Amino acid sequence: MTVLTKRLAAVAAIGILAGCGQATEAEQPTPPTPAETLKKAVPAASAEPFHYVIKGGTQGLSGVVDTAGKAMTTEISEKIPEAGLTLSMTFMVIGEDSWAKISFGDAPANLGLPKLPKKWMKLDLSRLGADAKKDLTYDGQSDPGFVSTLIDAADGLTETSPGHFTGTVDLTEATEADVVEAATLTALGAKAKAVPFEAVLDDRGRISTATVKVPAAGKVKADTYLVTYDRYGSAPSPQAPAGSAQVAAPKAAYELLNG
Repeated sequence: MTVLTKRLAAVAAIGILAGCGQATEAEQPTPPTPAETLKKAVPAASAEPFHYVIKGGTQGLSGVVDTAGKAMTTEISEKIPEAGLTLSMTFMVIGEDSWAKISFGDAPANLGLPKLPKKWMKLDLSRLGADAKKDLTYDGQSDPGFVSTLIDAADGLTETSPGHFTGTVDLTEATEADVVEAATLTALGAKAKAVPFEAVLDDRGRISTATVKVPAAGKVKADTYLVTYDRYGSAPSPQAPAGSAQVAAPKAAYELLNG
């Protein structure tokens, strides 16, 4: 069949369908399920740079993710009452390069903590253990709060109002998200199978917040795991420190990071 006859055949087919009046209407697409809507709302590889905050869970975090630039920052601040100090750590990964800033605040001198540079410390990944190296390597991460993992483990998801979803999540199926410690998961028992879950989308259908309300169990107090993704497109993309703003990480930094 030539191009011309293809065109004529197409025209003829259209004419026949229009003339007989018995053509069936095209099937309407099936509306997405709440889970599908939420999965689509999670930042992916094509996402604009965004800011994130994770509260609760096993470790609070904040920072910026820029998937296009293969860049990410992570800020951690943790009070250690028994040592009388606040440990602050900031990590930056851009491509295959990583930097860190570590501070012990006003730690008592008798603790014998190492004196680390205040500038960005450039890390040699070959000197890091497997776990630390994995944490400080950009491998396409676009969902630092593991919202997608929570959605996969969720049940009974319902859109209660535009952009607002509720349901439950099985924490035993979402351990990668580190919502609770292993001991807490054990203490929760059957409760861990159906923990209240909420998700809110912004006006462009992107994840704004995801919340897991962990109930009390035995001696374990109730807790809330909250992930916030915001400043889509306006969060500043991580930039490599200028030469004068960085130094090679000393041995003490590797000893600390490797545990």
